[in-house]
Amino acid sequence: MAKINKRLIENIISLFTIKGLEYILAFITFPYLVRVLQVENFGAVVFVQGIIQYFVLFTDYGFNLLGPKEIAQHDSIKERGKIFASIFCAKLILLLISTIVFICMLIGAKYINDIDIILYSVVYLMVIGNVIFPIWFFQGIQQMRYITIVNIIGRFLSVACIFYFVKAPSDYILAGLFQAIVPLIAGICSWIILWKKYREVFILPKFKNVKQVFIDAWEIFTSTIAINLYTASNIVFLGLLTNNTIVGYFSGAQKIIQNINQLISPVIQAIYPYVSKTASNSKNDALKFLRKIVLILGGGNFIGSILIFIFAEWIVDILLGAGYEQSVLLLRILAFLPFIISLSNIFGIQTMLVFGMKKQFNKVLLSAAIVNTVIVLPMIYFYQAIGVSVSMTITETFVTLSMYYILRKNNIDLIRGKY
Repeated sequence: MAKINKRLIENIISLFTIKGLEYILAFITFPYLVRVLQVENFGAVVFVQGIIQYFVLFTDYGFNLLGPKEIAQHDSIKERGKIFASIFCAKLILLLISTIVFICMLIGAKYINDIDIILYSVVYLMVIGNVIFPIWFFQGIQQMRYITIVNIIGRFLSVACIFYFVKAPSDYILAGLFQAIVPLIAGICSWIILWKKYREVFILPKFKNVKQVFIDAWEIFTSTIAINLYTASNIVFLGLLTNNTIVGYFSGAQKIIQNINQLISPVIQAIYPYVSKTASNSKNDALKFLRKIVLILGGGNFIGSILIFIFAEWIVDILLGAGYEQSVLLLRILAFLPFIISLSNIFGIQTMLVFGMKKQFNKVLLSAAIVNTVIVLPMIYFYQAIGVSVSMTITETFVTLSMYYILRKNNIDLIRGKY
């Protein structure tokens, strides 16, 4: 247990190094881009990124959650190689299908409406990068330092290119390109590490194993579709019903919240394989550990959310600058999402998925997708960016409370410490 804890701490430190670096770079590049591109072009890039996120979601297919869990629970080198080869082959199949659909979409859309094909094409590199970057494998073997290294390389090259080449609003395509290449660079670097350190994964997958990983990841995939319907899709809905300028105001506030949410992602990513492995040995030990995480992350994010609400005007002025005054109210509406999402992540991914409640987990997210779709479209129609902000907060609250209720029905109460 001491050895595992030591590795867990090492992995958390590695991921905090990544996120710390991302924060420093984001603090530099995010304000730079929103000022240089201006509201309309910044909104255009974010809207296209929202569209491309559907393809990222499709090619992920739940493997980024299934992979770490399966690999963490198998110490056999042969078994890990089989899992890696099967999942990566499945992702390549999905990439092929995704690319064919993407090309057909561009051709069809060009005849219907005048779209920016070049911007869509360069941002699509994000999909290719996410497929070839096996972050799920390194999470599973709990070797996050490799992820740290390749992410640092990708981030630095991206930032350097943004500052050197993006100088005016007309450079929005380059801005989209240099943000999209981060996972691609990280993916290429990770394969060098795989070849040098983990050659046992380079085996030919069997058809039955590839078929099985598709089956095993299906419920996770459907749940991630639901998550996307009440998160990333809101940007798309807003863009379709309004314009790039309003998308720019909303995405400015949302990006701030997303960056704050990234603060907890190192802990979340590191503890998932650890909890999976611990639960396979002792359910009680895993739940005791999760209880501590709830108190630490929940308490910390609650304080952080209060500070965001109070200092929203100052935060927007510093990070977004002049012209984004309309983002202040939006940021206040979204302020408590870091607290709400941190709890839902622990209740859902870390607890429900680990303890075999996939169907209940899936039902909650599908219900949330329905709730969000029902309220977000009329809210956008009548209240535009304010409407989508309120809808997101309501939906995320619904998800967290629903998951907590289901866990309590299964005699698991991580807040009160009863299980």
